Amino acid sequence: MAAAAPDPLGVRAACAWVVERAQDVGLGPLEPLLAIVRDRRVPAWDTRRHYSGPLERTRRYLLVLDTINFSFWTSAPGGRSAGGYWQLAERLRDAFLAGDELSRPERLAEMDAGRLRALVGDLPMLEARAAALRELGRHGFEGLVQETAAATARALSERLSSYRDVAEYEGRPVPLLKRAQIVPADLHGAGVARFPDLAALTCFPDYKLPQVLRHFGALRYSEGLARRIDRWEELQPGEPAEVEIRAATVVVVERLREAMAAAGRRLLSIEVDWILWDLGQGLYPVRPYHRTRTVFY
Repeated sequence: MAAAAPDPLGVRAACAWVVERAQDVGLGPLEPLLAIVRDRRVPAWDTRRHYSGPLERTRRYLLVLDTINFSFWTSAPGGRSAGGYWQLAERLRDAFLAGDELSRPERLAEMDAGRLRALVGDLPMLEARAAALRELGRHGFEGLVQETAAATARALSERLSSYRDVAEYEGRPVPLLKRAQIVPADLHGAGVARFPDLAALTCFPDYKLPQVLRHFGALRYSEGLARRIDRWEELQPGEPAEVEIRAATVVVVERLREAMAAAGRRLLSIEVDWILWDLGQGLYPVRPYHRTRTVFY
């Protein structure tokens, strides 16, 4: 049996607590998904589509990228594509190659939605993205990347409000910390930081991973919740069903990681996440993902 992963951020324990009480989200069998992913390779870091350069400049690129790495989905079935993560990564790459506008805190502190649109394209929540960059600029890059992955995630969530991804469920705080955890994972993936505690990180509970888990039956929704999602009805940030989906995603990924370890393949939770996210890009036909407008994922 695989050893339990460390939980210094409290994400695993809080998510397990939510799942035990969940009303609209349940866990299904792992076997169909396990059969698909057990031998699937962990995607390599894409050095072409991301900026890659001097260590400190690459770190700043990744902090800027992950500060606005949220909410790419369109508002209605058949609507015009809003662009996606790769559009953002590539447009920011080009901006870093062109000059210092996004690598200097004082420039970030002056960012507005119009200028950001010119840099990255017409993405949703441009004002929220610009506000997150202004906050990063006012704080500066110093002190955000710590010696450990957990300390880095904690510093981001404590110092920058756009990373403070802590929901509430039945009156209890539930840290999910999607983007705060993805920063150290990306720094590791890009080879610009070495952390001794990557096992402390969970998956990054967003809207794509639950879609994959539901597709293979590892997540199950109540009839009412399934109907809302399949009709493209938006879920409100922090409503119980939305918190349950994200918490159950963390729990299922942990179960999947443990099952793979028991079968002889030991992966980090973040590596299981990368496999699932990559798998999700090619699923078709597939039922819709849940839609929640938020800066947290």
